[in-house]
Parts: sequence; structure tokens; C-alpha cells
Amino acid sequence: MLIYLSLLNTEEEKNKFEQIYSQYRLTMFYVAKSILKDDFLSEDAVHDAFINIAKSLDNISDAVSLRTKGYVVIIVRNICFNILKKQKQIVEIEDFDENISYDLCLEDEVLSKLSFNSIIEQIMELPEIYKDVLYLSYVEDLSVQEISELFNISDETVKKRLQRGRKKLSEKIL
Repeated sequence: MLIYLSLLNTEEEKNKFEQIYSQYRLTMFYVAKSILKDDFLSEDAVHDAFINIAKSLDNISDAVSLRTKGYVVIIVRNICFNILKKQKQIVEIEDFDENISYDLCLEDEVLSKLSFNSIIEQIMELPEIYKDVLYLSYVEDLSVQEISELFNISDETVKKRLQRGRKKLSEKIL
């Protein structure tokens, strides 16, 4: 915590950051863990996210709000995807030994994770206007109303962006 606070100048900024940290650190870790599937990488992602938050604290008006929650979730999510990009391959099978028999359940699980991760990668390549609503809806499981409150737009706008985003995503995948 001292590392983050050293990046801030005023007591007001430090208090706001402490509120954000205590309110969202577990949520951020949960999001990171759901994407990275690794405790250590998830901790690194949350740490990087808090450094980014400390540097851009002016972008946050209320420390505890639905908008702030969405903001910190998007930051940690983007950092997780950057980590995955650095690793380049999410799952890579090297030195395949033909004598090893694989359990079909394990194979199905790997394929479903690859499919999910590849869909997330495709979502991340969409224009910003569709990427965030699709991600928050399908990965973070937020409702249309929660997303509309987060971005301060109408429910109908969120629905339309989801519809158009799904169309663009299906065009990319198919």
C-alpha cells in the first residue's frame, strides 16, 4: 500500500485511493484470476492496475460507485489481456508424445477454454464502443441496467450496442 500512496500527493488523493483499494481489491483479483487462471499472475495484474489507478486518480470522481467499479474492472481486465498477449499462446502443446492417451473430458475442457479465450480475444479487437459492453455483459455478467448506469447511457443504447457488437463479433468469427 505504501508504494501506491507514494505516487499520490495530497491527503485527499490518498484517502480516495485507500477507499478504492479496500473496496475493489478482491473484485479485481477475482476478475484477474478468472482471466489468467493463476494466482501469481493475477496478483501482478492487480498490482499493475493499482499503479495505473494511482497515476490516473483524477479520472475517478467517487471512490465507491458502480462507475468506479466498472473503471477498475476494465483496467485490470485490459492488463490481464496484455499479460496473455505477452505469453502469446494461452495453451501450447509442445513436445507432443503420441504414446500419451488423453482423457476426453480433459480435452473437452481445454477446447472449451480455448474457445472462450479466443472469443474474448475477438471481443477485445472490436471497436471500443462494442468491446466494453460485450465484455461486461458476457464475461462480467452485468445486466443491461448495470452497464447503462456504469457508462451513464440509456438501457436502449446498451441493448443496441450489444446487438451491433454481437453482429460484428459474429462477422469476425464466421
